[in-house]
Amino acid sequence: MLYAVNPEWRTHSSQDVNSQNDGKEVLIGGWVQQIRDKGRLMFLTLRDPSGICQVTLHQKNVSEEVWETCKTLTLESVVSIQGKVKADSRSKLGAELTPLSVTLHAIAELKVPIDLTKMKTKMDIDTVFSYREISIRDPDVVAVLKLKSLIAQATRTFFQQKEFTEIFTPFILTASTEGGAEQFTLDYFGEPAVLAQSCQFYKQAALSSHDKVFGILPSWRAEKSHTPKHMTEFWQVENEIAFATDKEIMQVQEDLVAFVFTEVAREGEDQLTQLNREISIPKTPFKKIPFKEAKQMILDMGIEEEVDTDFGATGETALSKSVNDPFFIIEFPVHLRGMYYAANPTNPELTRSLDLMAPEGFGELSSGGQREADYKVLEERITKQGFEVSNFEWYLRMFRFGMPPHAGFGLGFERLVKWIANLSHIREASMFPRTPDIYRP
Repeated sequence: MLYAVNPEWRTHSSQDVNSQNDGKEVLIGGWVQQIRDKGRLMFLTLRDPSGICQVTLHQKNVSEEVWETCKTLTLESVVSIQGKVKADSRSKLGAELTPLSVTLHAIAELKVPIDLTKMKTKMDIDTVFSYREISIRDPDVVAVLKLKSLIAQATRTFFQQKEFTEIFTPFILTASTEGGAEQFTLDYFGEPAVLAQSCQFYKQAALSSHDKVFGILPSWRAEKSHTPKHMTEFWQVENEIAFATDKEIMQVQEDLVAFVFTEVAREGEDQLTQLNREISIPKTPFKKIPFKEAKQMILDMGIEEEVDTDFGATGETALSKSVNDPFFIIEFPVHLRGMYYAANPTNPELTRSLDLMAPEGFGELSSGGQREADYKVLEERITKQGFEVSNFEWYLRMFRFGMPPHAGFGLGFERLVKWIANLSHIREASMFPRTPDIYRP
């Protein structure tokens, strides 16, 4: 039985039209996905978020009112149909619905811009996202978005069980938290401001009042990156832990990924089946590959890359495909990381930072590491990277008044969804994505 819906419009869902409910009277509401008119015989495919069901009408067996109403239906019209479930082995779904009454809620225009029947060639990607308010009705898209919701729930459950405190940080900032990434600027009552690229400084500040924090928070980066793993607006799983090192946060990520996969395998079976996706629980601990070694692996594959630069897209993808399980890249050089990463005590040219990489070519999932907690070192790095120390006054102030050693990471939430759902492009992991080319609807 459905909760919080008008019982005059819907008492059951499409998935209840099955052989186990043979002879039962139900009232379902949804969208007309397909119409096959055979003269005195008509077949309707009705879709709701639970799936689809078949409605079969013989003109001689239904009232004139029901017949005439159904004759006026168009694809994507919204109806409530009351009827009896009839088990039928000839039906692909094992049962069909014989209507007793039909309530028409909305008649759709004749030409639907998106083909949701899966009977024709899939629409080009630009059309799909231009009419995103329609394409999110596609069963595959519904499955992806349900998985995304499940992954978010599993993530929160994981951290709550580990006694982390969820935090909510500001999105309008006076200055960037990191150099290198382009910012979205805005006018804040006559003062210049930017949309948050990261909550990095704020989650560090939270450690003075909470020992372990996490958040699922949005970020904006005005980078014109036309790649399958970049959007201008995206969400991140943020984490920070007081009195922790890079080793502890690697374990947290291992445990988090394993927990999320376990929950998805248990609760998301229908969605994985819809997407024809099989998953297995990643084995822990994950392999740890030093940056220098990872670069050499890429060069050994015949891919040209500078040894002292960050990974290129081709090299990162090839490296990700070469390993069957998630893995960490560790010991990044100082010049490739943010100023807040701690240096390796045995080699100050390296940081105690890391990236978590997904296999199957999906690439980087997260970045993190142990943070620098020395006020003077941070001040020197800010100056060395060409920033004004005065722009970081409040951030530096918390280190002047006592900050514990700490570590943390930020994990791309849509990237995790992309990997689990086996999506070709990260925009498929967003209900209404924002990329350099897409900002509407």
